[in-house]
Amino acid sequence: MDQFLHLTNFNTLYFLSDAHFGAPLGVKEEIKRENFCDFGASIASPDNYLFILGDLFDFWFEWRKVIPKGSFGILYHLAKWQEMGLKMYYLAGNHDFRLGGFLEKEIGISTYMNTLDFTAEDKKFHLFHGDGVQKSDVGYRILKKVFRNPLNQWLFLALHPDIGIALADWSSSKSRESNLLKNPSKAENDYIEYAEKQITGGADYVLMGHTHRPLVHRFDKGCYINTGNWYRAFSYAKFEKGELRLEYYKG
Repeated sequence: MDQFLHLTNFNTLYFLSDAHFGAPLGVKEEIKRENFCDFGASIASPDNYLFILGDLFDFWFEWRKVIPKGSFGILYHLAKWQEMGLKMYYLAGNHDFRLGGFLEKEIGISTYMNTLDFTAEDKKFHLFHGDGVQKSDVGYRILKKVFRNPLNQWLFLALHPDIGIALADWSSSKSRESNLLKNPSKAENDYIEYAEKQITGGADYVLMGHTHRPLVHRFDKGCYINTGNWYRAFSYAKFEKGELRLEYYKG
């Protein structure tokens, strides 16, 4: 658990994940970006919160003085929404290799490397990107520790960004090819089981991404929502007036 927050005096909470900007996924890149920018502009208000549950970009790594230039357009809009009063939180996904303070210092987005728990309207929320939840992902859980090891990140920092981004693009393409061979529906039971444990432990709502499959699963005393993806489904979760639901943006 990274931190526990208590949210008060808000209108609506929004949750989305897995846009993978920069990757050849779903509809054309310009449509993905236009939908995201229009959606963000429509909710940018001091009364609202936006939680991004990881993998906004297909690759994110912050060097000391460099960030991937392909992210500039989206970052520009995030900064505008922050100036309009929208409060934003970002949880690292498996494509977010290093959060080095840029999003917090330059954009004003609070960042978390693992999970985030908070209360709102007397409801307890548990947020997590969801990478590593699938029981068969033993190899990935090992790689995650390797990728986020401070020494290994220092070594990656020493690479020229052009080389580092090229390696990341190659790794991401191989990861996508591997995932195409899997049946993601088989993993949903692992996510439901994880959510059930969190709800048994006191959470009312569990929200995750990573699977790219929009899903609502209701328990007797709680609910799990997977926010799906923002490259084809354009799905997101919304908590308003005490109700959490899954919706689809129709840009």
